[in-house]
Amino acid sequence: MEIKKISTEKFIDLNKHPRPDNFDEFIWQEHIKWVLKTAIQSAQKRQSHMWHIIFSWPSWFGKTTIANIISKQANKSIKAVTWYAISKPSEIVSILNSLESWDILFIDEIHRIKPNIEEVLYIAMEDFVIDMVMPEWWNVRIPINPFTLIWATTKSESLSQPIKNRFIYNFHFMEYNNNEKQTLIKKYLSEYKIKFDDTILSQISSKVDAVPREIHNMCIKIRDFIVSRNQKILDENIRNQFILHSKIDDGGLTPLHNKYLEILRKADRPMWAKAIAVQLWINEKAVEEDVEPILLKLWKIEKTAGWRIFI
Repeated sequence: MEIKKISTEKFIDLNKHPRPDNFDEFIWQEHIKWVLKTAIQSAQKRQSHMWHIIFSWPSWFGKTTIANIISKQANKSIKAVTWYAISKPSEIVSILNSLESWDILFIDEIHRIKPNIEEVLYIAMEDFVIDMVMPEWWNVRIPINPFTLIWATTKSESLSQPIKNRFIYNFHFMEYNNNEKQTLIKKYLSEYKIKFDDTILSQISSKVDAVPREIHNMCIKIRDFIVSRNQKILDENIRNQFILHSKIDDGGLTPLHNKYLEILRKADRPMWAKAIAVQLWINEKAVEEDVEPILLKLWKIEKTAGWRIFI
C-alpha cells in the first residue's frame, strides 16, 4: 500500500495545471473559507491540531484542492489516501501510526470505507489512541499523535451517524453562481495567456455547467481552438465559431444530452433509464452519472426510481 505524502513545496508541481494554493486564490465557497480560516487561526494560537473536517459534494468541485490549501495555510504536512488503499483495519492502523503530530490525513471517497475500519477510526479521532487485539485475545491501547482527519465524499448520506458525529466541521459545497463562474473563466483564460473581451464572459459562462472542472476543461478547449486557428484574441466572432465547432448549448448541454432529450421527446411517454441507455449506446450507470445530472439541474427531465419523463 502506498501513501502519497504531499509536501507544501511541491503542491503546484504535482498538478497538471496551476491550482490555488491559498484561500484568496480559491474562488467560491466564501462562507466555508471564512470558517476554515477561523479554525486554522485557532489551532495556531492554541498550538494544537485542527479538529476533523468533512467535505461533501459531487466530484470535480475542489475538495482535494481545498484540503491542500488547508495544509499550506496551517503549515502542516498532509497525507492523501483513497478508499481503495484501505481494505482492512491493519492498513488504517499503519496509516495512523505514520502520522506526525498535527499532520493532516486526507481520505477521498470515504463513504466506501468498510464498517470495521470505521470502528478503528472512532476512538482514534476522539482520543488519539488505537485499540489493538493481540494474538492472546487481550486488548492493548496504543497512543498515536494528534492529527486532523479531512474526509471527502460524494455520498454523505452513505456515512453512518456515529462517524458523522465525530466531525466538528461538516461542509456541503454549493454551486458556483454566475459571477463566480465568470471570475473563474477569466482566471483560467488569463493563466493560458488568452486575450479576451470582458463583454463575452457572460456568454461563455452560459455554455458551461457550474462545476470547476468543467469550467477549466472548456477554457482548455477555447485555448486549443484559438491557437489552432492562429487567432490573437477571443472576441464575439471567435466565441461563436467555437460554440458552433464544439456543439455546446446553454447550460453545457452536449450532443449526447440533446440525443437523450430527443429520445424522450419522440417516445412521448415515460421511459426506463435502461431503455434510454440502449438507444444512446452507453451503459445505464453512465446515463445516471454523466448525462442526467445536468438535465435535472436544468429542469429538462423528471426522474423517479425507474422512469424518466420529458418536461
